[in-house]
Amino acid sequence: MIVKKKIGVLTSSRADYGIYKPLLNALSNHDRFQLTIICFGMHLLEKYGQTINEIKRDEFGDIITVEGLLDDDAKAGIVESYGNIVKNFKDIWESNYYDLIFALGDRFEMSAAVQSTIPYQIKIAHIHGGETTLGAIDNIYRHQITLASTYHFPTTDLFGNKISKIIGSCDSVFPVGSISLDKIEEDIPSWKEVAAKFSIPYSRKFVLVTIHPETVNSDDNSKFASIIGESLLSISEDVHVVITMPNADTSASVFRTKFIELKKLASNSFSIVENFGRLNYFAAMKSSEYLLGNTSSGIIEAASFQKMVINVGNRQAGRLRSGNVIDVTFEKKEIVKSHKEIMKNGRFLGENLYHKKGTVSKILNILNEKL
Repeated sequence: MIVKKKIGVLTSSRADYGIYKPLLNALSNHDRFQLTIICFGMHLLEKYGQTINEIKRDEFGDIITVEGLLDDDAKAGIVESYGNIVKNFKDIWESNYYDLIFALGDRFEMSAAVQSTIPYQIKIAHIHGGETTLGAIDNIYRHQITLASTYHFPTTDLFGNKISKIIGSCDSVFPVGSISLDKIEEDIPSWKEVAAKFSIPYSRKFVLVTIHPETVNSDDNSKFASIIGESLLSISEDVHVVITMPNADTSASVFRTKFIELKKLASNSFSIVENFGRLNYFAAMKSSEYLLGNTSSGIIEAASFQKMVINVGNRQAGRLRSGNVIDVTFEKKEIVKSHKEIMKNGRFLGENLYHKKGTVSKILNILNEKL
């Protein structure tokens, strides 16, 4: 009889859960692993669409929830949330045993959960480590997770080399590519179906917008939100604008408020979606004219759909880029100029630097060897 290895997967937001999905599907169907999804952070807040419901519907494995994230994006609120998460995870580690815990990315909630494992000497496998985002405080959280992790699954050799320098060894570093790109074209629904589900005009050309607050220069976010609002109003004269709401970062509320104002001001020109979910988001990306924002999906996934990206501000500064990314500052003139260039020149025809074949299979093979 095979004794299954117990695998826990930490997920704190719609963003990391969407990236995880190909791996979760593979783990849930593997005869050597018993999967538990440890769900916390934004998943549990109604404000962010209570995305735990999507996790329940997927039925990948057992689900454990951990409270702690406050509905407060001020600096003091972030600190209190961090402490709550560390404290509340104590009960999980006291009452459950895992052979390995997966952590992904760089959010403060993920960092808090991982830091709580250190006294318990739990093995952590970190996905998307070694990257650099100079314009986001997440850069610090990412490296904290790296230092606490046993195994590392970066997306590229470049990021793998950086991890090796941070931890002083390359023995546990496995550059496997981005799991979100694994079989990326499979099971994507039609845009007609998705547009109907979210009440978006199906026949209109549209731009997909995902903007999060700057977390390093957080005091400037009110100004940045106003500039984005003015820019999107100009762009909406040419195309429909589909906006996904921002994450629970410092000052996220100023962007949420601005987007709601835009919808009220020009309701026929804007659509707002709290949470598409992974496949619906990919359907929107695939059917859009291009992406506008400062999200990692523009850096990592968009090239696989031959989409250009207007990357605004410094949040993604330092990240490896494929040739589809146009970097601009928070200036209306630059944003609108780039919009017109993309509408004139069309799609991206180059390669995605984050893509490697068989990413999930490689991870499973390594787990089989190491556990």
